[in-house]
Amino acid sequence: MTEFGASCGMAALLDRVSEGDQDAWRYLVEHHGPMVWGAARAYSMNRADAEDVCQVTWVLLAENLHKLRQPDALPAWLATTARREALRLVKARRRETPAGLDTLLLDVADIADGPENRAVRTAVLSRVAQAFAGLSQRCQQLLRVVAVAPDTSYNQIATALGMARGSIGPKRNRCLTALRQSLAATGMPEEAAG
Repeated sequence: MTEFGASCGMAALLDRVSEGDQDAWRYLVEHHGPMVWGAARAYSMNRADAEDVCQVTWVLLAENLHKLRQPDALPAWLATTARREALRLVKARRRETPAGLDTLLLDVADIADGPENRAVRTAVLSRVAQAFAGLSQRCQQLLRVVAVAPDTSYNQIATALGMARGSIGPKRNRCLTALRQSLAATGMPEEAAG
């Protein structure tokens, strides 16, 4: 797979993809997948919606591959497409989701280790979800990307969210501090909040 990254420019890679080269397509998805996932997850409240956004993004690339005029702009195209599809899906979900449904809890696996532990876990998750919802939209997006795609580079995060690369670390720290403070204000112990 590394043959594509070292010896093949983006234009040549996209040519190979358009010719049906499955190895080239696989490389493209593996190389840019975390960035697409991060952009999708930044705007999606649950994993299933983010997966749908990723799938639609890759399908749109396949359908529009012949229309790309600047192959080197592919990462930006993918991030923009994922962001637009996620926003479209968020708007659609608002029309169909009952008010008050805590969709953050939909991602949590059902752990059958006793009703007491489930009750405590649900209460903690509810507090975290409330504190998270109290953050700015930008903080929520950034923290989702960092949480769900921790191996994503700052360049990929910057592309996915439309942020300056140098502002990502400081912004992430401010967002985490705000989240910790919000959790501490609810009486959550420091060990659980931090």
